[in-house]
Amino acid sequence: MLVIYSHAFFAIMAVPAGLYIFFKKKGTNQHKFIGRVWVSFLLIVSFTALFITSSMTDVVFNPRGYSWIHLLIPFTVGNLIYSIWNIRQFKKTKLEKHKIAHMRSMIGVYCGALLVAGAFTLMPGRMFHAILFL
Repeated sequence: MLVIYSHAFFAIMAVPAGLYIFFKKKGTNQHKFIGRVWVSFLLIVSFTALFITSSMTDVVFNPRGYSWIHLLIPFTVGNLIYSIWNIRQFKKTKLEKHKIAHMRSMIGVYCGALLVAGAFTLMPGRMFHAILFL
């Protein structure tokens, strides 16, 4: 259960941290620091998700206890890597396309890995739904 609580804690903490970054001025030292914290939160969430297997997960796709939500792990990690690469490329080249790719990718991770996955964990028959509503 500790891995589940750790996973939930860091996922919940990543939501306001991400919102804070979206509404603050970009490129500042504060943006960079909170961004690194946010990326760290998401990497912890992705890593802990690998260890969350249960009979309470979705029954449609459940090989060895993994749920279809686990497919968001490579999406999240891949997009974080892509985003970091793009912002570093922007620092080197000052090409606007890298800055835009960084922003779009980070927004995609926020929406996909936190909001969409979070919403699906609240579906009946899921563990988080049982914890909150039963």
